[in-house]
Amino acid sequence: MSWNIAISNQKGGVGKTTTCMSLGACLAELGYRTLIVDMDSQSNLTMSAKIDPDNLELAIPDLLESDEENNPDPSSIIQPTPFENLYILPSDLRLAATEQALYEKPEYEKALKDIIEPLESEYSFILIDCPPSLGTLTLASLTAAHIVLVPVQCEYYSARGLLRLLDVIKAVQQHTNADLDYYLVITMFDKRNRITLRVYDQLQENLKDKFFDTIVGIDTKLRESAVVGEPIITYSPHSRGSKNYRQLAQEIINTLNIKGPNHEER
Repeated sequence: MSWNIAISNQKGGVGKTTTCMSLGACLAELGYRTLIVDMDSQSNLTMSAKIDPDNLELAIPDLLESDEENNPDPSSIIQPTPFENLYILPSDLRLAATEQALYEKPEYEKALKDIIEPLESEYSFILIDCPPSLGTLTLASLTAAHIVLVPVQCEYYSARGLLRLLDVIKAVQQHTNADLDYYLVITMFDKRNRITLRVYDQLQENLKDKFFDTIVGIDTKLRESAVVGEPIITYSPHSRGSKNYRQLAQEIINTLNIKGPNHEER
């Protein structure tokens, strides 16, 4: 069975998509068959996998809006990426309209869960890249997840947005996913900035037990890798970003007590 990890923060620009692609590539590099799911209509994750969202015949909106008469097989939409053990369920621009249509469906919060549950036996990890909002797509993603991984930038607005997301996580735990847990990871960390250090200390004081030890620092190679559509570990294997995300992948494996690519435990 897979571990389903939703990567979410309502604030944009904190490294959600970069984390999804980089972490997915690191887990795949370790031998874990990994599926990344693009739940953002901007389709940045899809493009990071070198797939043109404008040329897709089918994408995740076709699954989310399906009915009994029109019910595509998710396996037919999943595509391999150029990287071994890493696969993607792609998105396209129609997902923006899907978010509004989804709200009209009964139990819409379970829409993604119903899609990925049959896939869980095929993957060790399913990583879900959530949109930068707390709308229906994010609620569906949190309902389908075992864990929420929250990238947090140490600046005021990001930290304030984190509190709102934690409220949403509590609501999901109460109504649609009682077993949902969450962890936090610091991203885009600049130790030279005094405000960054001050916000970091405040976050650690209040939520220390929920933070991974790994801190992803500012690295221009990470930004460049996103532009060229390549995971950091292949774009710049020896960079700070590669080291950080490899460390995060191993920390997640240790925290979840996963024994090996063929011996996942949950």
